[in-house]
Amino acid sequence: MSTAVSARQLQSQEKRQRILDAARLCFGTLGFAGATVPAIAAEAGVSNGLLYQFFRGKQQLFEVVVGEVLRDWVRALVATEPGISPLARLEAMFRQSVAFCRSHPLLPALLTRDQLLELERIDAPHLDRVDAHRELVARILREGVAAGELRRDLDIAATADVVCQLQVDYSTRAYRRDPRFPADDALIDGAVRFVRNALRA
Repeated sequence: MSTAVSARQLQSQEKRQRILDAARLCFGTLGFAGATVPAIAAEAGVSNGLLYQFFRGKQQLFEVVVGEVLRDWVRALVATEPGISPLARLEAMFRQSVAFCRSHPLLPALLTRDQLLELERIDAPHLDRVDAHRELVARILREGVAAGELRRDLDIAATADVVCQLQVDYSTRAYRRDPRFPADDALIDGAVRFVRNALRA
């Protein structure tokens, strides 16, 4: 493969990624209806025509972006040090989810099923990964109970739901930066301590 061809392919990949990055921002801040093709193209610094060279339209672009952002979020959640305890894993998931949402505006909207995204009419099978989040937490809880680190009287399903909801709520706060519902480091520390004290054997 010639150097010229390789350079063109690299430029093409870079343009495609710029479009995807712009789409993440626009969908997260404007919702599905507000994130028009011209708005996304302008944010990416490309023409509408160039955007259509990579994607059939806004719906396909949205589905690709959803798949990428949820994949990256799952990777952030499971990127914990090997061999750490179940409680430490839950804490790491909490903190990493908040950190991820501070820099990825689309995820909080997906987690809270933002009506502006009109998810009900978008075919996005990657949303199943959100449900997998609850099962991951439930699995960690079961491991903690079996190891004697967590309380044996835990209702695993209910506890996993509460822990996931706390993660989602504070992750959403982390992006929105609403002064009425802050998510500063001190509050995150307090939430983590609350979960630890509630679950510890």
